[in-house]
Amino acid sequence: MNHISKLSFIKTAARIPISELKLIKRKDGGYREHPFMFFKRRCLSNFTYKSMQELAVLLNIKVEVLELFMEANLTVDLEYAKQLSRATKVDTATWLELQRQYDEYIKHL
Repeated sequence: MNHISKLSFIKTAARIPISELKLIKRKDGGYREHPFMFFKRRCLSNFTYKSMQELAVLLNIKVEVLELFMEANLTVDLEYAKQLSRATKVDTATWLELQRQYDEYIKHL
C-alpha cells in the first residue's frame, strides 16, 4: 500500500511568484519579548521552589545572574543559553534565537 494515498486530503497552495506577494505587517508590530518571558510561560511551572535561591540551585545558575535574567536585564549569550538548555531541556539554539529576535526588535524601536 502506498503511504502517499493516505495524504490525499492535503491540498497544495497555489504557486504565486515572489514579485506578486504582498508584505503584511503583524498586528502587534512585530513585538518580541525578552527570552525571560518564554522561560516564564513555558519552563517556570516545571520547577517547585519557594525562593529565588532555591530556583537558582535547581537551575544550577548563580542567583545574581538568574535575578538579572528574570528582570529582563541579561542578554542570553552562548554560555547562558547552554545553562538554560541543560536546566529546561529547551535547545540552546532556541534560547539564542529568542535573544536574536528580541535584539532585532529593540534595534528597530
